[in-house]
Amino acid sequence: MENTKFEAIVFGELPVHDTCWSLITGVDGKIYIGVCGEMTGGLSAYLVSYNPETEKVEYLLEVATALGVPPDNGGAAHAKVHYCLLSDDEGMLYGATHCTGAPKGDFIWRPWNCWSHPIKHFKGSGIFGYDPKKKEVLFTDFLLPHEGSRCMAISCKRRKIYGISYPRDHFFIYDLNKHEVRDLGRIGSINPQCIFLDNDENAYTTDDYGNLIKCDGDKEELIDTGIQIPHTSFRNGFHNVLYDVTPSPDGESVYGVTWTFGERLFCYNFRRNKIYDLGEAYNRADGKYDAGEESEEWFHIINSHTGGLVFGDDGYLYFVSNLSVNGRISPYLVHLNTETLKRELVGEITYEGKPADHISRGTRDFYGNLYFSEVGNSPTKLFKYQPEGIKKDKSYPSEGNIRYWG
Repeated sequence: MENTKFEAIVFGELPVHDTCWSLITGVDGKIYIGVCGEMTGGLSAYLVSYNPETEKVEYLLEVATALGVPPDNGGAAHAKVHYCLLSDDEGMLYGATHCTGAPKGDFIWRPWNCWSHPIKHFKGSGIFGYDPKKKEVLFTDFLLPHEGSRCMAISCKRRKIYGISYPRDHFFIYDLNKHEVRDLGRIGSINPQCIFLDNDENAYTTDDYGNLIKCDGDKEELIDTGIQIPHTSFRNGFHNVLYDVTPSPDGESVYGVTWTFGERLFCYNFRRNKIYDLGEAYNRADGKYDAGEESEEWFHIINSHTGGLVFGDDGYLYFVSNLSVNGRISPYLVHLNTETLKRELVGEITYEGKPADHISRGTRDFYGNLYFSEVGNSPTKLFKYQPEGIKKDKSYPSEGNIRYWG
């Protein structure tokens, strides 16, 4: 039976595209999405918008063609905009492509295998600027050769974008005025899935062991904060990198979740440089669903995954965790009271009676509705949720940029 708490927004005009990684709210109140295809060769990523007022979906830009790299040229396709879709305070959008999109005719593509291949190599992450009002491409450029962009954040006052490359895990800065890249070097071997900013627009991410690294925005230097994000007591933090982070309403901290076995929630107060371990995203031994020992192998991401962090207008932190209930693994929307740390299940996310795969990111519109992007099914889609007490006729407040990172 379909869960009526969630409305599916299906990108039916792209029937074989199977992932939505990037999801942001623009300053115009529209929801912008990077619609991607990973399991079919020769696809292009698309920039798509959803208007909460009219409930209209628009397919704005075929990204690969805009970059001048046709998706059927035999090379690794620019089929993916990972956590690399951003908006500045003026409403301009910026995005960059990630590798792993297979060439036309291939099922999968591996970066190391094809690094020097004369045809199947990846040209390098293509970055673009887009004016959604005029529906015009502002510029295109390419970042580090052969590498994709895994995650990005934007400093509006400096007009610079911070990013992480894949597969070599380099931290780079892109100057939007000069259209130049500065490579600050390699930070590890396991790509973090997020870069976030503090109020001074310094950037933060993690190394392979979850040590929090700060990029001083003025000096453009990487600094060890002395902070390690939480991990289970019987591990040393390896592979415990950032997965998703959302700004806190208090204006001086962020809430995040780790990407590893036994993912944990945390709060990081950047003003005090202090971190708080909030425990497992959703306690697997509380009797509300199947409990058990941790799996020996993280053989599929849907078996243990948490993403889609976003604060609602009601003050709750919302996120989506894949849980096993009655033997069925499904993504469940959870809300957390950040004062009491009490979690409550909101509901299972399904489509046409089947569980969604897993959720990558979350955002909200200016009405207070929440949106969650699905990864792993085609056609790919968003799930829209209206928290209790939110009125559909609520007028737009004066709300600026909700999040400065992908």
